[in-house]
Amino acid sequence: MKKWYAVLAGFLLWQTAVLAQAPGTPASGNRPAQTNGASGQRPAMPQIGRLYGKLVDAQSGKPVEYASVALLKQKDSSVVTGMLTKPNGDFSLENLPFGAFTMRINFMGYTTVYKKVTITPQTTDQDLGNIKLKANTKVLQEVEITGQKSAFTMGIDKKVFNVDRNLVSVGGTATDVLKSVPAVNVDIDGNVTVRNASPNIFVDGKPSTLTLDQIPADAIESVELITNPSAKYDAEGMSGILNIVLKKNKKAGINGMVMAGVGTGDKYNAGGNLNVRQGKFNVFANYNINANRTVGEGTTHRTNFGGFNGTPGDTNYLFQNSDSRSQPLFQFGRFGLDYYLDNRNTISISQNIVAGDFKTSENLQSIFSNSNKAVTAMNDRINHSNFNFRNYTTQVGFKHTYAKPNKEWSGDFNYNRSSNGRDGDFNTQSLLPDGTPKGQPVLQNNNSDGKSTFITIQTDYTNPIGKNGKLELGAKATFRDYSSIYKVYNQDTLTGKYNFVDSLSNDYKYNEQIYAGYVNYANTVGNFGYQAGLRVEQYVYAGEIPSQQKKYSPTKAAPGFFPSLYLSQKLKHDQELQLNYSRRVNRPNFFQLIPYRDYTDPQNQREGNPNLKPEFTNSLEFSYVKNWTNVNFLGTLYFRNTNNMISTISTPIGKDTLLTQFVNANKNNSYGAELTVKNQIIKGWDLTTNVNLYQSELQVRTAKENFNNKGFSWFAKINSETKLPANFTFQVNATYQAPTIALPNNGGGRGGGFMMVPASAQGMIKGFSSVDVAVRKDFLKNKAASLTLSLSDVFNTRQYELDQTTPSFWQDYIRKRESRILKLQFSYRFGKFDSQLFKRNKNKKQDNDSNMQMGDPGQGF
Repeated sequence: MKKWYAVLAGFLLWQTAVLAQAPGTPASGNRPAQTNGASGQRPAMPQIGRLYGKLVDAQSGKPVEYASVALLKQKDSSVVTGMLTKPNGDFSLENLPFGAFTMRINFMGYTTVYKKVTITPQTTDQDLGNIKLKANTKVLQEVEITGQKSAFTMGIDKKVFNVDRNLVSVGGTATDVLKSVPAVNVDIDGNVTVRNASPNIFVDGKPSTLTLDQIPADAIESVELITNPSAKYDAEGMSGILNIVLKKNKKAGINGMVMAGVGTGDKYNAGGNLNVRQGKFNVFANYNINANRTVGEGTTHRTNFGGFNGTPGDTNYLFQNSDSRSQPLFQFGRFGLDYYLDNRNTISISQNIVAGDFKTSENLQSIFSNSNKAVTAMNDRINHSNFNFRNYTTQVGFKHTYAKPNKEWSGDFNYNRSSNGRDGDFNTQSLLPDGTPKGQPVLQNNNSDGKSTFITIQTDYTNPIGKNGKLELGAKATFRDYSSIYKVYNQDTLTGKYNFVDSLSNDYKYNEQIYAGYVNYANTVGNFGYQAGLRVEQYVYAGEIPSQQKKYSPTKAAPGFFPSLYLSQKLKHDQELQLNYSRRVNRPNFFQLIPYRDYTDPQNQREGNPNLKPEFTNSLEFSYVKNWTNVNFLGTLYFRNTNNMISTISTPIGKDTLLTQFVNANKNNSYGAELTVKNQIIKGWDLTTNVNLYQSELQVRTAKENFNNKGFSWFAKINSETKLPANFTFQVNATYQAPTIALPNNGGGRGGGFMMVPASAQGMIKGFSSVDVAVRKDFLKNKAASLTLSLSDVFNTRQYELDQTTPSFWQDYIRKRESRILKLQFSYRFGKFDSQLFKRNKNKKQDNDSNMQMGDPGQGF
């Protein structure tokens, strides 16, 4: 661990030196030329651009049909593509490469119009609005759309990281992808933190019940990190929002990819995607299957001091050793279509179907010792269980864009239904101190059944005001229903029959509703930009225990107000300052509220608290961004204050048993600095370094004890990508987490679907490190095929260790899952563009084709 500390410290010093020696800043406003990742060489330009609009008569406003629209390269005026406008005046040029072009529009009786346009990764889909054709007048003023792709895109309230080229996550899941995203930390259970707190996880801009392990890495296009979300976004999530954007190809014709992979330890994956676009339809489908056998192990050393519940007693010791195996099978399917009513009206429908089946087994051995450390008893518990889930998500959306650029209205409906079931058997054999069996084994069976529905309805409206202003309005309603039944049966040792155990069984239902509305306004004055917004949310919650005929009255808290403010100042030499503020909320989830005790591990019990209050966070951050020719730098200072933070307290309730309960902390403050640098060390080698330095303080007061837990820590991540000869690419990702107090982490937010793993007022998580490497070889024509070899956690150092010390007990808790895995992945991309999309219309005005000087319709593709 010390070696890793020294290595990363050296990297940071080196980065500082590189930054200090960065090349001279180019003229203001000229951003560095972009290259293909680490290679330094410009790749073949993706052909995914689209330019569309409508031609109208300048005087009458009527559409101009069958006019000639041609796209020419600015470099040599060669024709790229073109078409004749439709009877309603619409035109749409698709499947365009990146670059600078001139659009030429002409029709008999009108003056020819020329427009300069630039297609970049940020402007692939451009609405040129209603273009007016004038008779015998001067040409329209030229319009130029520009933009350059930087190492990471920093908007006034969002940062976007392109993860499509991430090699080490190939064949994995969203969890593996996020391990490589700067500023994001992922523990061994897939729980995610950003700046030492949990974000809310969205999929395609909407909350989802999918867990990260249920989303294949190969289905992800990008990850959007919004550390201080504006009022437009849900107020849920302490450290903002992580939005996972799924791939949806928009190339014309037929395109797709197939892939398959194998990994050490019986790990297999396969999948593919297909996209067909022609005319008014864009149809897409995606399927992935993943079967990854995993193993895990863990140990617990615990000392209970002098009794429990305030009574005197001797010191007792407990040692536990766990060995587990899991055989999961995941299947992910997604299909849908976009129907273009015309250039400005689109209906989108998609359906996700996700299924999982697990077979797990665990062998848990427990050894009990007295104050003299002499073994007094032992037991061996073997658990076998089968778990399955099904998740169905239907999305329907409508989007209308106006002739006025950037003005749009959209409506979305999202319906999610999921179910899960578990059937497990526990076989517990008591042992004498010498290890021989004591009596008959105790057999227990448990089964559970859970169902949920999750519905969201929302509408959003954006309207540019003046030259630089923008007004955003929206409303959203969320409805969630959840039910769970958990039954336990013990076997009668005499009759062999299984009897229902009411004290260990439970059932629970809850319903929550969130009604929200927001308003945002943004504008710029010279180089100064601002955005102010307010979101109002009404939250309603109701729960019940049907078997006990207990109903908890609906909790209708007063409407919550969540303001946000963003200020930015652009400086000379490609620099910018930003100051952001937002108020957030984190409401307790089902697992924290459910009022029953979990006895799965008798020595480590957990209990919910229906009286938990929501936690509210005030978040403030100040950022500085600077771009040089080959260096991009982003530095942020942040402060976060949380009231009623959801935490846990562990208390001895027996000489060898701990009970963990959820409580609201009285105080939590966290502040720190985050630095991100991406630079091209030499031609062909890109390096991204992210460092988070933070101080946290957590205070909990109970009727019996007061707990204070505070400390300084840091987190660092390095991503290196090198382009090698012969179409090889080499990638290294390294992560180090220094020792830290047990910080808040809800496992990816309510949308992530994980059980809450909250802050703890007791304990320190020990530091850990990991290194992942991968190499890829591209081959065949146009690099259509690729072979990727990856090795995760090269030094096998990734694990979780919690050390807790209180007046009542001491505990060292270690868990490790299989992390050093070698994978080989093959992928093949195919595609054929449909030239019918660009053929001339054969109609009564076909003679107007002579006005268009086009070459081969497929030219430029």
